[in-house]
Amino acid sequence: MSGAFDSSSLEPLRAKLVGHPVFRSVTTLPRLRLFMEYHVYPVWDFMSLLKSLQQTFAPHGSPWLPDGDDDIRRFVNEIVTEEESDLALPGGDAEYISHFNMYRQSMSEIGADLGGINDFINCVAADGLAGGLAKREVPEPARRFMQSTFDVIASGEPHRMAAAFALGREDIVPGMFKALLAQMKITEADAPTFHYYLTRHTHLDEESHGPMALRMLARLCDGDARREEETLATAAAALQARIDFWDGVNDAISGG
Repeated sequence: MSGAFDSSSLEPLRAKLVGHPVFRSVTTLPRLRLFMEYHVYPVWDFMSLLKSLQQTFAPHGSPWLPDGDDDIRRFVNEIVTEEESDLALPGGDAEYISHFNMYRQSMSEIGADLGGINDFINCVAADGLAGGLAKREVPEPARRFMQSTFDVIASGEPHRMAAAFALGREDIVPGMFKALLAQMKITEADAPTFHYYLTRHTHLDEESHGPMALRMLARLCDGDARREEETLATAAAALQARIDFWDGVNDAISGG
């Protein structure tokens, strides 16, 4: 995919995210446990955003029809493959693992409580998204963040979904995860799977997913001023939702 998308107007929000105090608040294993018990929900709803993009650009079903943009289809299918079945931590029992299951595995490794997220997933499977979001056990910052993601999905507009995905996730994750790795006081020996998750995500998003996602945005907007404006507005809202989420996490783990 050729072209690029100018998102320089979002730089103040990106800087606020990368410099968020939550990353230096993760100073002990109990604090990391609480951090992960909140953060696991955005890890999950990322997959719903991604799968919505896949359904838009590479829909499943038979008979298959040769419609759509081949380059975008390749990008979306490639990232789905890596998110749903990436290389597992070397030396473990599995060769491949989804990033969501890797995150849950890393939670189990440090003794974080999986009850909340597992109950949420079971509730979504049985009663749908609304039932899951209504569960009292879901932390309020996570509930608000997921609702913002699903509001974008509900729009059904490809350029808005791609904006939330590319600029609200793939483009910003490397900076956030690098900041967390640099500032948190939890060593790789204390949380090996979590460290692997952070470094693996950073590598994939920096080297391939992020740049490809920005080119996808450029293609979807195709110089249309209205779509470009909506894309930037959606991205800004996604970044602000993440800032608000981190504010809530930081208050929880800092006792504020």
